[in-house]
Amino acid sequence: MTSFLNKLLLIYFLFVFNVNNSFGQDIIYAKQVISTLCSNNFHGRGYTNNGVKKASKFIFSELKKNNSNSSKYEFQKFRMPVSVITDLGNLKIDTTILKSGKEYIIHPNSKSCDGKYSIVKTDKTNFKEILTQNLNNSFIAIDTSLTNDKTLKAIVENIIHENTLHAKGVINLVNRNTMQTQDNKPISWVSMEIPIYSFPANAAFIEINFASKQIDKYKTGNVFAIIPGSSDSIIAFTAHYDHIGELGDAVFCGANDNASGVAMILDLYKTFCKEKPKYTIAFIFFTGEEIGLVGSQYFVSHPLIPLSRIKFLLNMDILGSGEDGITIVNSTVFNNEYELLKTINEEKKYLPKIKTRGASNNSDHAPFYNAGVKSFFIYSQGKTGPYHNPADTPENLSLGKYTEIVNLLIDFVNKL
Repeated sequence: MTSFLNKLLLIYFLFVFNVNNSFGQDIIYAKQVISTLCSNNFHGRGYTNNGVKKASKFIFSELKKNNSNSSKYEFQKFRMPVSVITDLGNLKIDTTILKSGKEYIIHPNSKSCDGKYSIVKTDKTNFKEILTQNLNNSFIAIDTSLTNDKTLKAIVENIIHENTLHAKGVINLVNRNTMQTQDNKPISWVSMEIPIYSFPANAAFIEINFASKQIDKYKTGNVFAIIPGSSDSIIAFTAHYDHIGELGDAVFCGANDNASGVAMILDLYKTFCKEKPKYTIAFIFFTGEEIGLVGSQYFVSHPLIPLSRIKFLLNMDILGSGEDGITIVNSTVFNNEYELLKTINEEKKYLPKIKTRGASNNSDHAPFYNAGVKSFFIYSQGKTGPYHNPADTPENLSLGKYTEIVNLLIDFVNKL
């Protein structure tokens, strides 16, 4: 009897160990992928030192390594214009030298600049007066009191993004050092951001020295894989693999944005390769998201699968936490699918909350949605550092609900 009980206990232990190990292995693999994509060898997955190209080759190698006999994978190569900063000297405001990445950001599409210029700071007290000044040889600094004023929003955004005051440079003072994505089209002025806490009080002059370059036909591409299912209807998982790259000594490695999303759908690829899925499953890794959804727009214009066959698309972007749940863009548009996801989560108790959000063109789901494809953009809420920032590193990711999010997605696909 004792021997029989011992055998039962051993079987139970092995079962529990294997289940826990398979769950843990998901996180181990995700951490390995994130760590690799964020390593110095990938140079922030931008357009200097072939960072983005190295990332695409790594993803392709992972697809090849973990494929099934029926899965197929390929590069979708194309060219696109990109802007890069090739040389960056010290940036000084009055007597204070600022650190690139942490204390200032120059947008790569800015015009090269070398010299010392006066700074004209504008806020609500002098805004009307500034509108009539000649700023051709000055940098205008836009105070947060203006950017936060809804009544002035249109005018201020035109100054920041279009330089309607024809300044030598535009400094957008921001509440935190999180770089805003920019149009990749070259501009004729210097566009930069400085956190308000890094901007010296009563700043009078800026000394700046950098060179930028436009590459009209940069060779890049999306990475694509597909696993045939029992149905020809397609479920598509998407994530962008590019990031901001480098700015002088600062490297934007993009752990949360979006090495986390890449790791998750590579993990899902491994899972769905194990047995024939209910639906045909497509996995698309996009380039050029950070400079205007370029890769996803190219795919929609040159689809490798019929868009009409996509039953649903799940875009994964910023998935490095989850302790506070997830947010789903388009959940108010595709209510039936949202209710299914919500019901699964309530039954399995995967996540503490699923937050709704309406339609938005803020990630790679947007070109598909605008082309009539049902889609969600999912991002997590919880313990992470800032994104579009050098501090977005693997060490600052919790991956607190990684396994639960993966299992929720698998259940969702199987019940669609």
